[in-house]
Amino acid sequence: MNALLSADSVVGEVFGKPRTLGEIARWDKNLAYVFAQMGTVGQQQVTTLEFTGGWELINVAATWSSGAANQNVPGAVDGLVETDLWINSVKYTVQRPNAFAGSIFKAQSDEMNKLNPNINAQLIINSYCRYLISTDYTPLENMTEQFSCSCPAGIVLSCSGNIQASFTNLRALTADEIPTIATITLSGTRLPRGLYNSCGYGELLAFLTKAQILPGAPCP
Repeated sequence: MNALLSADSVVGEVFGKPRTLGEIARWDKNLAYVFAQMGTVGQQQVTTLEFTGGWELINVAATWSSGAANQNVPGAVDGLVETDLWINSVKYTVQRPNAFAGSIFKAQSDEMNKLNPNINAQLIINSYCRYLISTDYTPLENMTEQFSCSCPAGIVLSCSGNIQASFTNLRALTADEIPTIATITLSGTRLPRGLYNSCGYGELLAFLTKAQILPGAPCP
């Protein structure tokens, strides 16, 4: 039996912050509609669809195999998007498996390098919307904050969407830093295919207002 949902129901975390159904509805009405269709909202009967379940990790990675500075490396996408994904977490890492290998200082060196990797990235996600996360090259370490500030409800990556990414190293790499691997990881919850963006804006407003997920129109 599905749990009773209301505007105050927490439907998940977005970039580490719990989000209620009402908050999601303010920022992304299509996504709130999806959650409503996957459960029971108030006393209203809604179509309950089977939740596809599970989550996926989509990795976008670049590998440097030579040490010259200012090399532009396209990001390779690792992962197959078979259904719509609610992306609610974005992280990055920089790996240098040979740097300080065997040294007690390796963990410290890797952590400091991650905080200031001297790698810029460009990231564009083509989905229901065209998310221009970074049309200009931006420091890799700023990516997570950019997502958190600009996408408070996360984003939805469609099953037909694609990701374009490029990375540039701003400094020369030493011999023991070859290879260097920079990875952006998108964590997503699987959604029922075809439900997101299936209604017109007016229909969404009417449904979410009737279900008391959005407040009603104020009196004139």
